[in-house]
Amino acid sequence: PFVRCTARPAGWTWRIPLQHRTGNGYVYSNKYISDDEAASNLLGWLDGRALGSPRVLRFTPGQRKKCWDKNVVAIGLASGFLEPLESTSIFLIQSAIARLINLFPDQGFSEVIRERYNAQAAFEIEHIRDFIILHFYATERDDTPFWNYCRTMNVPKELSDNIRLFRDSGRFYRNAEEMFALPSWVEVMVGQRILPERWHPMVDQMPQAELEELVGGVKKVIANCVEVMPPHQAFIDRYFKAPRP
Repeated sequence: PFVRCTARPAGWTWRIPLQHRTGNGYVYSNKYISDDEAASNLLGWLDGRALGSPRVLRFTPGQRKKCWDKNVVAIGLASGFLEPLESTSIFLIQSAIARLINLFPDQGFSEVIRERYNAQAAFEIEHIRDFIILHFYATERDDTPFWNYCRTMNVPKELSDNIRLFRDSGRFYRNAEEMFALPSWVEVMVGQRILPERWHPMVDQMPQAELEELVGGVKKVIANCVEVMPPHQAFIDRYFKAPRP
């Protein structure tokens, strides 16, 4: 019931189990590996027999300078593309449509409305970009040229400031309506051993029993939610059962 992402010498692979097959792919930098070698490696990493030959897809990450220009609005892949580690493409389509509805023009196509749409689109994708970069930059790997580059590369200033703040005292503050919230950022930073050197001083003013009660309450809420959820297979059988060939 989940996608498995695995770090590889020149990038990462995905494994997506479906009802009728398992999808696999290798996202890599062709500065560090050839297409033929990447395809050969991918086939060697499969759990079972390949159902087809690997297809090479190239992309240049980024976004148009103006997603809305005059009377044309670029949405989805027409507006840009990001490295797919966090699978944000569908979200970006949905948010672009919602943004367009919110700022829908009359026949005058006001420049002010277009500028606000483009500013919001840029804000959104830049913060998603920073979150994706964090996954690579926070690595401790030094066993291949690709990961050495990721570990030492220059990163956007806001991302660097967020890492410094979290490492200093465990604080992270979501910027307005950026897509990824506090839990996502903390999971990636702590998971890759960006650990706070101290904690918020207010914690020391709370009795130990009160802290334990708070954490216990969170654990209980999670357990109650899990208890009422159907098993994954039961959910699939009810809503998404694929017809047998």
